[in-house]
Amino acid sequence: MAHRVKIGVPYAFLTVIVFAYLFFQFKLTKESARRTANDVGAIIFSFMFVWEIVVTKLDLLPFVFVPSPENVFAVYIRDRKLIFTGLLRSMFLLISGFGLSIFIGVSLGIAVGWKSRLRQAVFPIAKAISTVPAMIYGSYLVVMMPTFTSASILVIFCGTFWSIFMNMINRVGTIDQRIINTAKILNVKTSTMLFDVILPYTLPRILNDLTVALSISVMTLSVAEMIGADRGMGFYVKRSLDYANYTQAFAGIFFIAVVITILNVFLTILKKRLVKWNY
Repeated sequence: MAHRVKIGVPYAFLTVIVFAYLFFQFKLTKESARRTANDVGAIIFSFMFVWEIVVTKLDLLPFVFVPSPENVFAVYIRDRKLIFTGLLRSMFLLISGFGLSIFIGVSLGIAVGWKSRLRQAVFPIAKAISTVPAMIYGSYLVVMMPTFTSASILVIFCGTFWSIFMNMINRVGTIDQRIINTAKILNVKTSTMLFDVILPYTLPRILNDLTVALSISVMTLSVAEMIGADRGMGFYVKRSLDYANYTQAFAGIFFIAVVITILNVFLTILKKRLVKWNY
């Protein structure tokens, strides 16, 4: 005999649908962009509709493991304080580790990439080290470091530093030699060459690479929080799974996906504001 799924109050579900509709209608002004946004919105709404019907009407999936959309989105209201404090904690760790990896990775990448002999010696070593995912030794760092905060920042740093560092070395090493020769003719200082010529030239591609690095950082952070945190987005999902509360787990996974999407949008806006040129 089929068990009917218990459906929660649909206020949160309706709020999400309305917000998504308004976002796709008013976020973009160009006709082609709005058409694409409407297509994406139609796919999302179709997915929600199929999910709703399959779980709540047809009973094709076990509702214990696959909750209804209403119940999932209702979690954001019921656990809003816990989710919000976890978000703040995760953002602090993410910004600290990710920002540190950008600053050090770009600075060292420019310095190493500028010297041909140093580039040829360092790049193979960095490439070998970067093949080991930070998540593999993340549990060791959590145990080794004095606090979970420092361990998480270090794990995030290691997860993104090497890719940023190597990409920066490649960017500097493959820069158009005519630009370098022109700057040398003007007799510019080395610091001016590195940070006023090379850095602006490579900045567009650096920002493009940050989208992938950001996703890796959030993934690494989530894994670190699942290992030893007492709050955060990853901890929320891990705790929900430990108690077999799959409704909260679904809500946490969706929330992480939304956060990554918003951060990527922020990076896109930042690129448009900082980079008025391209090549």
